[in-house]
Amino acid sequence: MTDTKELAEKFLKPWLEKNHPEADLVFVAGSYGRAMRNGAYQPIASSDVDMVIIYSDLEKAELKAASKIYTYEDMGTAMGGAPKPMMVDVNVHDFASLHYHDKTVKENGHFAFLNVMLDEGFILIDRTGAGPALQEKAGKFMEEGPGPINHAKWKAETETLETYRKDIAGANSVEEKRFLGTMALIHVCEYALGVNDYWRSGSNQAYRRLTKYFPDDADKIVDAFEGLTKNGNDAKVLDVLDDLTARGRRKLATLPKTGGELMYDIEQNVPKAELAQNRKLFIKFMCEHLTEALETSEKRGMFAHLENLSATIEFSKAAIALERGETAPQGRAGMHYLNTHLPDLMPVTLQALDEKEFDPLRAQVEKALSAVGGVHYSRLHIYYDEDLARVYATSPALANDNTPKNLPNFKP
Repeated sequence: MTDTKELAEKFLKPWLEKNHPEADLVFVAGSYGRAMRNGAYQPIASSDVDMVIIYSDLEKAELKAASKIYTYEDMGTAMGGAPKPMMVDVNVHDFASLHYHDKTVKENGHFAFLNVMLDEGFILIDRTGAGPALQEKAGKFMEEGPGPINHAKWKAETETLETYRKDIAGANSVEEKRFLGTMALIHVCEYALGVNDYWRSGSNQAYRRLTKYFPDDADKIVDAFEGLTKNGNDAKVLDVLDDLTARGRRKLATLPKTGGELMYDIEQNVPKAELAQNRKLFIKFMCEHLTEALETSEKRGMFAHLENLSATIEFSKAAIALERGETAPQGRAGMHYLNTHLPDLMPVTLQALDEKEFDPLRAQVEKALSAVGGVHYSRLHIYYDEDLARVYATSPALANDNTPKNLPNFKP
């Protein structure tokens, strides 16, 4: 439990002075930011602190693209107490990268996490005077919602849900049904947000948005998947999947055939080795975040717990596929893929469901990430893929043979 005003003065500002002394604008986001903005300087519980750090130009920070920086710092000593590690989760941008990020999120990604942080956050430092306007803009951006997903992408998502529906119904055992249901849930949550034309989550936070904005869908999903993952009863899940995919098929008929392509193609512009390393580090961060939240998500309720377990499985599978240079399959094929590379993952996932015993599951995730040193880290520095592409494409010194010619330098 930490007083947020004291945290800002004794920990955050000294950390910024040491690591980002020339930052022009800093937002504290997440639970600490919301508490600061509301003037609620009472103790709150949080496992990490989130910040958005903005420069007028990223070259001042000697960064070539928007980045995410994750570190573990000793917050306790700074506050005058016993040593206590705290994760500092930082998104670094300049105004050009913010502008391009909004464009890609609206038209391609549909994951507006950065705008959520700006909208809800507390302005800790503002040397530009632009903080309030930027915050207002982020709020309007969230209200507008995402642009339409293109036909091919939504068709692929719909087919993924239909695959899970078929494979859950045809599973050979109760254990397979339960595991397939756990695998499917993150896809179901994201699809439910998409069918409602709302911003996606991309990790383990869709349950918050569904519960707040689409409670009817949330109630049906959690009721159905609780029964499936507990005892293999799939009847309600099959009904939920039938309903969602029927709505999704109706939406499909209204979607544009093209659109949503990035202005600067990632695969063409970013060197393959750099891109692979960047994605491995992101998965490493996500897996630690998810495994660290196994106990806390269970305390938040069944919906949060099941989605966190589902995301843990999905990112573990992604780690294996990325290391092997493959595209991981979904449904029963995905289950067999995991069984080939992590044969203990299914039993320890069921153990987590039944006994709330999470360390064996953590060990499996550690194994999936062995190529990048396991789950844990003290510092990661990760660039945004889409912004790497923008910078490579518009910088003559960084351009390569695949870089398209005559694209505009996307600076507002």
